[in-house]
Amino acid sequence: MLKKIDQAAVYLAETLDLLRCPLCHTAFRLDKYALICVNRHTYNLNKKGFVNFLPIKPDTTHYTHAMFEPRRRLIQAGMYAPVLAEIQALLMAGNLLDVGSGEGSFLSLLNVQGHQFGFDIALDGVQMATDYREVPTFWSLADLTNLPFADGSMATVLNIFTPSNYREFSRVLATDGQVIKVIPDRFYLQELRQAFGMALDYDNHQVLAKFADHFPDMISKEVHYTFDLPEALGQDFLSMSPLEWQISAAEKERIAKNPPKTATIHVQILQGKKF
Repeated sequence: MLKKIDQAAVYLAETLDLLRCPLCHTAFRLDKYALICVNRHTYNLNKKGFVNFLPIKPDTTHYTHAMFEPRRRLIQAGMYAPVLAEIQALLMAGNLLDVGSGEGSFLSLLNVQGHQFGFDIALDGVQMATDYREVPTFWSLADLTNLPFADGSMATVLNIFTPSNYREFSRVLATDGQVIKVIPDRFYLQELRQAFGMALDYDNHQVLAKFADHFPDMISKEVHYTFDLPEALGQDFLSMSPLEWQISAAEKERIAKNPPKTATIHVQILQGKKF
C-alpha cells in the first residue's frame, strides 16, 4: 500500500482542478508533494497526507484526540446510523465537501458518487481522518471563510453539527448543488445535559432561520430516536461533546460512576438547493 503522502498526491493529481489558492484564488499545479499556484504560493502535503491551508495556527487545544476518539467509537458503533441513512438518501452524484469533518467518521460511512473532501480547523481531527484510507478523500486544515476549493466544484456541501458560511458554500456549489445541514433539535443528547446539570431543551430556531433565509425552498426532516449505549462506551458518551468542557474534574468523576445508559438523537436534517 502507498504511504499516506503518496496516496494523497495521487488523489490530488486527479482533482487538482477542484482546488484554488486561498491567498490569490488562482489555480494550483502539483509539484511532487507541493501545491503551487500561479503566484507561487505553496502548500505542502505532510507525511500524514493532508495540507494545511490555514492562515493561523490550527486548533490543538479544544478539539483533541481526547474528544475525537470517544466520538469515533460511538459513531462506528452506530449511534448516528439512522441520521446517516437519511443523508445518504439525499446525496446526488458529484463531488462532496464535508465542512468541519472532525476525525472523518461521518464521511467514511457515506457512499459518495464523486470525489470527496473534508476539512477542519482541528489538527488532531484531520490527522485522525487520514487513517480512513479505504475510500480516497482529500483532507485539509482550512478556513471556513475562505475555502481552498474552486467555484462550482461541489455537488454537495455537508455540514453536520458545525458552523456555516453560506457565502462560501454558494460559491463552491455547482448549479443545482445542495447544502445538507444537520442541526441539534430540542432533545438532542438530553441524557448528557441532564448528567451535567444543564438545561434539557436545545433551541435551534436561530440556526434554522438563518438557513431558511439562504434557502427559502428548504426541506427539513426531523429524526428522533434513542440509542442504547453499549456498556463499554458509557464513558465515551461523557467525553464526546464540548459540553463536558463546562464540568469540573470532581463532577466528571462523580458522573462517571453511573454514566447514562441511553442517548437521545434528535436532529433536523436541512436540505437547501442552489438555483
